[in-house]
Amino acid sequence: MRGILRATALTAAIGAAALLPPTAASATPGCVTDSETEDFARGEITVCVSDDGVRVTGHVEDLKPGGPFTGGDSACVAWSIDWQTATGATSSSSHMACPHFPGGEAYVEFDYDPTESEHGPKNVTGVRDTSLATIFM
Repeated sequence: MRGILRATALTAAIGAAALLPPTAASATPGCVTDSETEDFARGEITVCVSDDGVRVTGHVEDLKPGGPFTGGDSACVAWSIDWQTATGATSSSSHMACPHFPGGEAYVEFDYDPTESEHGPKNVTGVRDTSLATIFM
């Protein structure tokens, strides 16, 4: 009988935990810093969310510049940022390093407020995740 009660209690606890929203730490105001190195790019990003607004700073570097005929991958690189907003989750990307375009740079530094962009996230309440990404254009 005790085994059945323990199993029932454990099942109820697991079921209740599955209904909880993501942890507050995954989308709370404050600053999140990330640094990554992949075979295609490296960079560092800091995203701060506060009552005063949102600030994104950092850099990204394309490690495979050029097209396929020069050993590159023909892709741009940027940070992908997953936001928590008052209406749910959304995502955007940082400024991109696109060295294979005329005038493009392999290394790009940035410091901006993404909410000021027409297509940027609105009513940001926190950051859920950041990661380096390739963007084919």
